[in-house]
Formats: sequence, structure tokens, C-alpha cells
Amino acid sequence: MRNFLSPLTKKHRISLSLCLLFFASHISLSAENFRVKTLIPLPLTGLEEKITVSSSINDALFITLPNDLTYVSGIELNLKIPEEIATWRDSVAYMLYENMEPLPSEKSKNYSGDRVHLDTLPGKLSLTIHIPISPDFSIKDSPYSVKIQAPKDFQKGIFLRFMMVMKGVPESLENAILEITAKPVLKNLGALSLTTSPASTDEKKYSVFIDDLPVQDYETKMLPTGEHHLSVVSDSYRNELRTFRIEQAKTTTLAVQLRGIEPLLKILCPKNTQVFLDGEPTNASGEAFLISQGEHAVKFILGDYEIVKTISAINGRTYSVNLNVDATISEEE
Repeated sequence: MRNFLSPLTKKHRISLSLCLLFFASHISLSAENFRVKTLIPLPLTGLEEKITVSSSINDALFITLPNDLTYVSGIELNLKIPEEIATWRDSVAYMLYENMEPLPSEKSKNYSGDRVHLDTLPGKLSLTIHIPISPDFSIKDSPYSVKIQAPKDFQKGIFLRFMMVMKGVPESLENAILEITAKPVLKNLGALSLTTSPASTDEKKYSVFIDDLPVQDYETKMLPTGEHHLSVVSDSYRNELRTFRIEQAKTTTLAVQLRGIEPLLKILCPKNTQVFLDGEPTNASGEAFLISQGEHAVKFILGDYEIVKTISAINGRTYSVNLNVDATISEEE
């Protein structure tokens, strides 16, 4: 990244320092009246939205945020600074305001507001400004960016103004254009939408754990991005385990069908095999079905071949009975 040395004389530098000290020490505690050349709207309506606009030195930006700020932790502004402004470093200031009157619009040029931040553009060709609006803002400080506090009324919009603060600069600076790209900064969070069936009752209760921690209001749960583990534990139903992923600013849907603790039985056998369970014909579809706890007998009849297997079924277990009919090949001399 290029740095530009300001072509100022010592006298100019002293004047500039005095000017900046004056500005810094007079950040208004009361309303400040001013006029802008153009009010440029920056409506960030979508979470993935990125908007680029062009602004002159005497313009202002009005950034409006998405209606739903669940996943928004702040705003990032990337400024491309023209070389002539970078050369005359600290010649242009950017200021943040709150309590704006009237409500900013493209039709209005005269405003009143409380200034809450002031700084100057550096002698570089780019600058990233972060405006956090949530404690979950996770972008760390960097030599290539600055972080400024959001106005208290940021939900109404963020008003950022540019202004020349140095005298004796070339007239061409008045016509210099800044390219500004704005986007929301998203939290490293997503949501789990969990449904369980049947519902928990006093007679048949169950507990839900996410990453081994008990969860009460689990229908919609905010979680960090990445892989997570779900377990449903009950004395009335079988324990259920699931693994799921949470993506940033998205909702993951998970449905868990709880199964009773009665034993389950699956029967697999060749086609045309007659199957009997405890002496009664049954359908060997390969799908698990409920049986009672205790002793059971499964009988297979295939042609002249008959075999009986017994099961000691226990609650919470699944049993499979598989009849394999095989043929062997031997070679004789």
C-alpha cells in the first residue's frame, strides 16, 4: 500500500495541526448545522448485499440497515482514495452524526445533527472503516482499518459526511471522487430450527442437549457456525443422536421423530419364504416393527426347509433376523 508524503511547508503543517486540534476539541455536544452538496443513499437491504457509490468531498452518505438485524454485527466501508487526496493527506475529514434533522433524503441539503466522530483521510490509496453495532462484532483491529463507534440511533440510519478541512490545497481536490463500497458485517452465527415429534408431556418427557449442554427453548436456537451434535434423551423414548452444521446467517432445519422404547424387529429372507412370528404369519418386508418385551419365536419355511430362531427382546433394542440361503461348490477328482 502506497504512502504519500504531504507537500506541506512547516508553516502549513503547524496550521493544519492547529486546525485538527480545533476540530477534535469541538466535537459537538449540541446540534451542528451544515449543508451538503449531495446526499447519497446507501440502502443495505440484504445480508449479502454490497453497494458501491461515488462521492465528492462535500457529499454525505446515508446508510440504512436491513430491517432484521439478527445476524448483523456492524457495517464495513471500503474507501478508494484518489491519489490527489492521498498526496494532500489529512486535507479531507469524514464525520459521523446522530440525531439528524430532517430525516436524510436526496431532496434535502441542509441538516442539523450531533457530531460523534471526526477523523481525516490518510495518505493512502484505501481505507477501511468499521462501524460495530453489536457486541458480537468479531473483526479485529488492523493497521489498514479504523473502528468508529456507531451512533445511538443507528437503526434510523448512519450519516457520514465528507468535508475539506485544509486551506491552500489545489482546486482540483474539490472535484476529486471517492469510491465507497458498503456491506453488512455478519455475526459468526446461524440458527437451528428443531422440531421433535411427539411433543414432550408430563407422562413422556425427554431432554434435548446440544454439544452436551441442556437446551430448554430448542425450537429456534442461535448457534456458532460449524458442526454441532444433538442428543434427545428420555426414559420413555429411544435416545436419538444427530450431527448437523450451522452456516453463517442461515437457518438449519432438523426434524427428529422419536421412537418408543418397545423392542423393534426386522426380518429379512429370500422371496417366497413363509414367515411366522410366535406361530402367526407375518410380513418379512425388512422394515422394523414393534414387538413386546420377552421371548419370541421366528419360523421360516422355504420349500422343504424349515428353521426356527428365538429372541429374548429387551426394551430399547432393535433385532434383526436374517435367513440366508447359500450354495457351495466343491471339486472332486
